[in-house]
Amino acid sequence: MDGWVKIHRQMSENDLWTCEPFSRGQAWVDMILLANHKPNFFYKRGVKVNVERGQLAWSELALSERWKWSRNKVRKFLKDLEKEHQIEQQKTNVTQIVTIKNYDKFQEKDTKPNTKWTPNGHQMDTNKNEKNEKNEKNIPTRNEFLQFAFSKKSNLDKESVELKYQAWVENNWRDGNDKPIKNWKIKLTNTIPYLKEDKPRYQENVWIPPKLKEL
Repeated sequence: MDGWVKIHRQMSENDLWTCEPFSRGQAWVDMILLANHKPNFFYKRGVKVNVERGQLAWSELALSERWKWSRNKVRKFLKDLEKEHQIEQQKTNVTQIVTIKNYDKFQEKDTKPNTKWTPNGHQMDTNKNEKNEKNEKNIPTRNEFLQFAFSKKSNLDKESVELKYQAWVENNWRDGNDKPIKNWKIKLTNTIPYLKEDKPRYQENVWIPPKLKEL
């Protein structure tokens, strides 16, 4: 089938797009939507990470949460795409960069601002990529994150909390829907009901919050 259609990046934030586990085809289109339309960068663990046009810096963990897949399924899918010469993967000690080959075939080559109208009548720049925009927020340390989580719910599973922290860090403090986390305490408070709980432990008939004393 010849020709192509424009798909706005905002579709990737729609609940209909993310409410169920992704199909393989949907995951492939999602990668194109998440890829940078122009070169940009961000810092992770104090290391500057450059992301070129047609690349996305998403870890397997972050993609598994977004697509509602297991990490093994994500890893196999990416390897399959690599074997089919659709993508290239580059892993470093701080993140993973995925390059979509022939990205320009799926997008306009003109990178000049292009004003379009949204369905609600507002003008917007269709080339705007918000993935790496500077977002004023206070980034917590791992211990601050854990302590705040356990202050809200003391019987949380520590590993579950740590995985959530790592996922947000690797995704440059954006959630599974690629939306920026502007207030991490509010976001974490709303996320806590979905995190696993740890089994309670007892000592001398006094209940001790699991994992809390290990912080």
